[in-house]
Amino acid sequence: MLEKTAASLEPCGLQRVVPGAAKSFRTPRQLQNSFWKHGATDIELSNTWQALMHGTFDLNMSSASEENKGAPLTASIFLLDFLYPTGAVNLMRRLTPTIPASASRPDSLRQGPRFAKFAPRLYTSSVPRRQVNRQDTESGINQEEQEPDDNTSAAETGEIVGTTVEDKEGEANTEAHETPPQSDPTEYISHLSREQHIEALENLFKADSNDPKDVDQMWYHYRFLDEPSRPIYTDQVLDSLSKSGRLSDSWKISELFHKLPLSQWTGRSFVAGIAAEISLQNDNEAVQLFIKGLDHESLEVPYLIDGLDLVLASALRSPKAELLHNIWRYYSKMAARWDFGGIVSQLIHVSQVPGLADKAIDFKTRGQQELQDIGGHEFDQEALDTLQRILVRKALASCPDNQVIPLLKVTNELIAYEEFLRKVIYRGQAQLGIDVYKIYRGLPESMPSHPVLHEIFKAYNSLPKPISTKYAGIELLWRDWHKFHNVPSRRAFQRYLAFYAAQGDTRKVYELWPRLMKLYRDDPELPALKADDTFSHLLHVHAVRGEVEETQRIFDDIEKKFGVQPNTYSWNILLNAYAKAGDYEGAISTFEKFTETGKPDQYSYGTLMQMAGSRGDLGFAIDLYRQALANHVRPNDAMFSSLVDAYCQNDHLKAAEDVCIRAVKKGIVATRMWNKLLRYHALRRDLAVVNRVLNLMADSDIPYNEFTYLQLLLGLSLCRQSQHALNLLASAIKHKTFVVTQDHYHMVMSSLLLTGEPGPVRRLHTMMLENGVPSSSHSLFHLTQALVQWKKLPPKQRAESTASEWLGKALRSFYFIYGLSDTQQLGRLSPPTPRRGQPGELLGDSTEKFHFGTMVQMLVELKEFVQARQLVGLYRYVFHGREEATGILPVVMLNSVMKADLQEKQYDRVAETWNILFEAAKKEARSADYNEELPHTPKISPRYRYVLSGGIECMLKKLLQEGDAPGIQALIKEVQSEGFLIDSKNWNLYVQALVRLKEYKEAFSICEQMLMPNWTGWFVARTKENIRNKLSLDVRRKGSSPRHLRPIATTLYHLARGYLELDRLSPFSAEAARTLLDIERDCMQVVRAIKSMVRVHSNLEAEILGEDFIEVDLEYDENGYAIDDQERETTS
Repeated sequence: MLEKTAASLEPCGLQRVVPGAAKSFRTPRQLQNSFWKHGATDIELSNTWQALMHGTFDLNMSSASEENKGAPLTASIFLLDFLYPTGAVNLMRRLTPTIPASASRPDSLRQGPRFAKFAPRLYTSSVPRRQVNRQDTESGINQEEQEPDDNTSAAETGEIVGTTVEDKEGEANTEAHETPPQSDPTEYISHLSREQHIEALENLFKADSNDPKDVDQMWYHYRFLDEPSRPIYTDQVLDSLSKSGRLSDSWKISELFHKLPLSQWTGRSFVAGIAAEISLQNDNEAVQLFIKGLDHESLEVPYLIDGLDLVLASALRSPKAELLHNIWRYYSKMAARWDFGGIVSQLIHVSQVPGLADKAIDFKTRGQQELQDIGGHEFDQEALDTLQRILVRKALASCPDNQVIPLLKVTNELIAYEEFLRKVIYRGQAQLGIDVYKIYRGLPESMPSHPVLHEIFKAYNSLPKPISTKYAGIELLWRDWHKFHNVPSRRAFQRYLAFYAAQGDTRKVYELWPRLMKLYRDDPELPALKADDTFSHLLHVHAVRGEVEETQRIFDDIEKKFGVQPNTYSWNILLNAYAKAGDYEGAISTFEKFTETGKPDQYSYGTLMQMAGSRGDLGFAIDLYRQALANHVRPNDAMFSSLVDAYCQNDHLKAAEDVCIRAVKKGIVATRMWNKLLRYHALRRDLAVVNRVLNLMADSDIPYNEFTYLQLLLGLSLCRQSQHALNLLASAIKHKTFVVTQDHYHMVMSSLLLTGEPGPVRRLHTMMLENGVPSSSHSLFHLTQALVQWKKLPPKQRAESTASEWLGKALRSFYFIYGLSDTQQLGRLSPPTPRRGQPGELLGDSTEKFHFGTMVQMLVELKEFVQARQLVGLYRYVFHGREEATGILPVVMLNSVMKADLQEKQYDRVAETWNILFEAAKKEARSADYNEELPHTPKISPRYRYVLSGGIECMLKKLLQEGDAPGIQALIKEVQSEGFLIDSKNWNLYVQALVRLKEYKEAFSICEQMLMPNWTGWFVARTKENIRNKLSLDVRRKGSSPRHLRPIATTLYHLARGYLELDRLSPFSAEAARTLLDIERDCMQVVRAIKSMVRVHSNLEAEILGEDFIEVDLEYDENGYAIDDQERETTS
């Protein structure tokens, strides 16, 4: 009854299927005649008794007596329906399938022509009201037209036996909405011949469908077969019924199986019979069937094991131990048929028992005693231990992590350790696998297998641990290979070589590679030289170290010395080596050679596209993408990410967003391309768009990862929102919002240093260590930066040391990162091998370049020029193999060297360094899109258009101090002609220099064209006017970007001074008058800005304009605005 009620309560909109009330619901409930007939549908005690006895009586007894009976006792299918209003009863009948009486009879096996299936529902949850009403109306019409034949029972027509004519007439107004009686589906196949039934059965068996309709059809055809033909298909029918999973089919299986003699039992029918009895909750009957099958020699062992799996799982679910006792008492018989140690993996249902781990642990303490206490059979210890081992091994597959080691220690069975350890990576239990392995390797007679050693190797390699921890674990496993197996496997050699190569450990790679060649050079299965990855490790270790020349040499030797043609894998490593070294031209040349001799794959195109995209060479990246499509290379997320890079570098952010959206539509759900989009918006300090993109990711079901939050921290850092960044990090640590890594701590440290808060950096480093995140060279370097910013520490902390002591602490901290106590150790170092300058030295990215460049820059800002030059010499000695002051340095370091020389007025050295920087930049920053025959193509990759900003600043100051106005103009013209761009700071500095050198017209014109379009007005003017006092936060954030061109107050003050000087000289100089007239005509925004300037009497204003000069030449109105001559005439 509950099942029928639940079936009618499907979560759909009932308001869609409830018909409009024909009359008021406030009618008295009528006690219908069905009250006297109420009960379970078609209860016939004799047949029910036969079903419960399972074949004790002959189910083929004559039914002659039944033919003389009247209509069987029939009841409504609804519980207490006489208490419901008539309308409610009709609705429930319409929503609930009609079950014919013959379908639920236990003796339905001999009622072939009258077996019917469930009537389908006439609604779905999405059917509109008008459609339901139309169906109801048609149902009423069909009901009038349809007349049951003489042989149709009352239950099949849907009538309630004993209902009077008055009752029917009283329900006439509601029967129009009821479901019409369903016709017997067997009448459509009853006329078929035996051969047609067999053909239909065989077709259904071939289809192997689990659709209930197909299963019912199969059953109908089977029922119409004659008695001699049925046994042929009984086994297949049982198998099909067992797959449906319906309770009604379990009854059919039970009846069919109990009619089979033992000699006709097959493996599939045996398993189906046991499953049916368990489904019907006849567990004891299922156990008896299993015991009979155990004695049946013709049943194959795999089917017996499946039967054991079913009954054992049922027994373990039972709260009492009797069922388990009744099964395990036959342990000796089972042990005679199979080996229990080898069948555990086949016990699928046992592993699905809820709380199996607790049961396995409890069985050791009291479960065994409970089985002994039941009596009737004395269990030997072997039987109990076998069951204990089965429970432990099956529980390990699904138990929580905290129960794994206690379970293993219950038996300390070696095979249990092996089974668990072989799948730790698949289950995401790397750290737990390492802990279990340490126990396993110490057990007596343990011998970890090859798969276990490989799995633990992957566990160590996948852990987010310091490299020193990984090295220790990897070395332990390598010793175990020799301890337990004498010689590591070939796969072990390959894994270890790959690991060491990825770390750039040339010593380990060159130690293992000859051993691999010696052991497996003549391997009969696959000689070492013919393997795909034989030379890849030698190539990779040098590629990781950025040693392009060595990588190229080994690549050339593959064919020259060994006579092996390089494969795609080797080409990709060589290509990656050029990419890591930043050698753009070398990478393009290598790719072109590869296309001529081989077939580039996704990785090949992705590597070069990433290099092109990161530089902003949009045309080249698109050409590579189209070439990949033409060569039938399917684009992957790396290629799409490269396009996002290229579009963003060219400020086509909307197009980059469209690429991400199109990738999602293609089914590529890659978070990293969205992270790139977030990064570029963060670099532009546009937090509003960052938030919009995050919402778009959520709407597109793009999962966030730790790098997503890293971009958010970057945006907050650049916008000087250090406290918000710190709060986000603290929240993630507390609430586990995302996995907090070293990079997140480093980003927040950078944010604090950017806002001039060195104090919290040390506390944040302590918090990082307390949360289990190890220190790194980056975190130590941030501590060094904090020490350099000692002047910004709190007064009490700043007073702890003198300036020289703070600087000494910073330098010692920096030298410690690279294993040096001070620069005096340089003399004790072994002399490095001299290396010629490599492409990419100027613009390449590396941790060492960042550390040394930033440190030198900070020392120059502190005017510690001696210490700065010592660091430059250290960098040259360590990374170039020489200490002399020649060769190309990273651009940040060259800028710092120029600043130091400028402050010391070493102008020749400044010019010399500038020439080195300019020539190297023109070469390394050359865009792959540039074509000399097409002038509109960009010369410089967009990423490096502003790379000369630091050098330009030094040169402008140098030329200004020398008073070389033509040289300043020539410098800017030359830089722009080569495709480089000038940032906001240098445009302001350029305008100021021109004003100071009396080049007024050029200064005003440049300011009008380049800077004034983004000018937002004077702060004081906005205060006095009836407008919003402050600019929006987004505008101020964007204004802090160096690429956002706008005039600063210093520039406008210089222009104002120049304007006033021209105004003063114009009565006496015709040239000055013409210049002033041209400026007022062509530079209206600048002039308006000067005339609307309000005096604030600041030191900067006084320094540039001069107090006496302002008072004499300018008059101000009552609001503080300057009054020009025309306004003076108007007011007078």
